[in-house]
Amino acid sequence: MKLSVFIVIIFSLSISSCVNDGKAPTENTTANLNKAIKKESKLYANYTDNPTTQDQKDENALIDYAIEKGLDVKRTASGMYYVVDEKGKGEVMVHGQPFQAHYSGYFLDGKVFDSSYERGQPLAATVGAMNAAWNEALVTFPVGSKLKLLLPSRLGYGARGFPGFVPPNTPLIFDMHIMPLGEK
Repeated sequence: MKLSVFIVIIFSLSISSCVNDGKAPTENTTANLNKAIKKESKLYANYTDNPTTQDQKDENALIDYAIEKGLDVKRTASGMYYVVDEKGKGEVMVHGQPFQAHYSGYFLDGKVFDSSYERGQPLAATVGAMNAAWNEALVTFPVGSKLKLLLPSRLGYGARGFPGFVPPNTPLIFDMHIMPLGEK
């Protein structure tokens, strides 16, 4: 028991000496701690310390979101992050093929900007007629898949945005269910 008390005291002293020389943590100390946590994440390899381009800002925002939410995301070569919640058992679609999908699209703050679930009707369109991230997902994942897509603005609605729904240069999140045609 004495050894465990000694270890706790040594640990406490070590922590206080590392944190601003024993003073209360400052915003700078907290920022450094957050940065250290990010560096431990495999996602940090794509993080830019001083982002200047929209792509870098979007990438950082998506990485921050994924880390904050504890998402085990994978990144495609295009820069889209994704999580497969359920892998479908259907075929993978090709460009020009009709599809239907249920989805909720939302901002990084969680605010939903559009949802087929709320309308009670899945979206029906053709592969290639959607934003770049959706088109990529539709030709990558089999029908029946349930996904979370984290997309930089250039793979969503870019510098134009989607008037009335999405402001320009906005990274987005989509929960997407690629459904068999005719299913409700």
